[in-house]
This record gives sequence, structure tokens and C-alpha cells, in this order.
Amino acid sequence: MDTKKFSERIRLSELWQPWRSDTRNFYDSLSFHKDYQDLLDNTETLAYLIRSITTYEMTCGSLGHPGGSMSETEILSVLFNYAARFDANDPDWDKRDVIYLSKCHACPALYTVLALFGYFSIDELKYYGQWGSILESHPDMSKTPGIEISGGSLGQIPGVAVGRALAMSMKSPDNAGRTVYTIIGDGECQEGSVWEAFMAASQYRLDNIVFIIDYNKVQAKGFVDHDMSIDPLDEKLRAFGHNVFIVHNGHDVSELIDTFNKARTSRTGKPISIIANTIKGKKINEACFNMNWHTSAPKTAEVAAKWLEELWHQDGRRLGIPHSFVEDLSSIIEKVPPIHDNPDAFLDSQA
Repeated sequence: MDTKKFSERIRLSELWQPWRSDTRNFYDSLSFHKDYQDLLDNTETLAYLIRSITTYEMTCGSLGHPGGSMSETEILSVLFNYAARFDANDPDWDKRDVIYLSKCHACPALYTVLALFGYFSIDELKYYGQWGSILESHPDMSKTPGIEISGGSLGQIPGVAVGRALAMSMKSPDNAGRTVYTIIGDGECQEGSVWEAFMAASQYRLDNIVFIIDYNKVQAKGFVDHDMSIDPLDEKLRAFGHNVFIVHNGHDVSELIDTFNKARTSRTGKPISIIANTIKGKKINEACFNMNWHTSAPKTAEVAAKWLEELWHQDGRRLGIPHSFVEDLSSIIEKVPPIHDNPDAFLDSQA
């Protein structure tokens, strides 16, 4: 087994660099701008790397949520590469936009994008979910740079987001340009607390909050519309006083970028909701729309290598990523034991 560090084997800077040299600033890029195609290519490459490296991360940790991580990938790519303002070198920068991952079980993809933008070393991903790691199986804001709120039970974070956006709105004008982005699962929208947050955001006219629903159609035990339908979601959100945008293909970075551009000009006293139609397990054929991959990470390095090969043939080759990236990433996958010994004594049931 090759135990070299990720950073020693793979030079990410030769494969991809952030589109913005200064992530504290937002730069318009519209379809008629000369740099627009470069933004699309760059953001697609980022999405490809997120999926590939997240596969490595989950396999090393022997846990994770591939389905939701793969469905939210382009959303995260566009947020970090284009729409949101932040500073990885100063995570508490007081003018930053806030990104909450409410569907917090899908944190592997978020951890990957945080590492790619420099919040912490890419080498930390190998230890995802291990005792003593800074990367818990659900986010912990006290351990992980870039995490704005710890996550556990679904349905709690939208209310926190409303409180954060309300506090910002009361500190105008210094905070007037800031935005709270909250990524919510479609199954999570079955929670009553989510709709309380939607209602409160409208009551307080919070047009500095953007709810992004990752509408991937599948939850842990089946299809959302079978378990508890949330449709017609757009009409319900409009009835709750939201300005609603529908992204017909949530894996089309151009449609996402154009939607975020429109949302930026929609500060009209209404909260903004973006419904992004996505596919659970996108880009991994056996995981697409498959609830069995909601929770299960690849069991072996061989299965992960197969996923990485599939991802490369779909996107990596087209984007100019050399096949050696797949070979190198596959070669460093290894199951990681706990970083320290189990502090709990084993109890023999026969004793």
C-alpha cells in the first residue's frame, strides 16, 4: 500500500486554480463577456475534482453520503468559484457571505471544496470521520475551518440562517451587501421547522437570504414524492412570499451561474429560493437515483478506482485532466484506522 500524502503525489495547482484570484470580491461574468467560457470551464473542472476527491475521501474513511454529495457538487462549485465572497486565510472575515450546508450529511463534498480553496490541507481529507480528525462525519464548527454551523438533525439550520440574515439586516449599511446561502435537501423540506424558517424569512422581508434546494428526488428510504411529496414546491414557496428561481438542470454550471446573477439583482424585500433540479449520485451510474447509495461509501479501493475511472471518462478527459490523475489518486486510497485508540473499553457480553 502506498502511504504517500495526497499533496506529495498530486499537484492540484497544475490541474486547477480558482477562477478569482481574490475571493473577497465578486466579479460579474455574463454570457457575452470574454471570460465567461473560461469561468464555465474552470467551474466544471472544479466540479470534476470535487467528485473525484470526495470519492477518495469517503473510501479512506469507510463512510459518507455519496448520493447527496454528488448531487450538490455543481451548486458548491458555483458558490465557491463565483457567487460567494469569502477569505480562506481569514475564515472569520466580517464582510464574508455565509454558506450553510443544512443537508449536513453531505459534508464530504463541502470538505473537499473547502480544502481546494485552502481552508485546510488537502491531506486532511484522508482522515474524514476518524477519531481525532478535524473532519467529523457531520460538520463541527469548533473543529473545521470554514464551517459556519455544526450540523446534526435535519431541519434545524434554515432557522439559524434566518436569524443570521436578520442580524445582518439590522446592522446596515455595513452588512447590506452580505448574503446568507443555505443549501437544503428536498427530503429535508418535509420538516415543519424548514417551513417555519421560510415563513419567518418572508415576514422579516429578508432579501439577503438565498435558500438553495438540492432537488435530487431521493432520500434515505426512497423517492421523496412517495414518502412525503413536497410538490408543487415552487408554488408553495411563492405562497410563502418567496422570489423563486427554478434551475432546470442543477448540473449545468452555466444555468446555475446565470441564476445566481439574476438572484443578485432581486433584492426586493422577498427571500430568494432557488430550486435546483439535480440527480442523486450524479456521474456515478450505479448510484444515480439509487437510495442504496444515500449512505454507503465505496467499500474497497477497487470500487473507488472504478468510480474514478467512470468520472474521468465522463468529464476528466473532456476537461483536459490527464489520466495519470486517476491513476495517482487510486494508488493512494487506503482504509484509515482511528487516529488514536478507542477510549471506551470493550465489554465482553459473556462476562
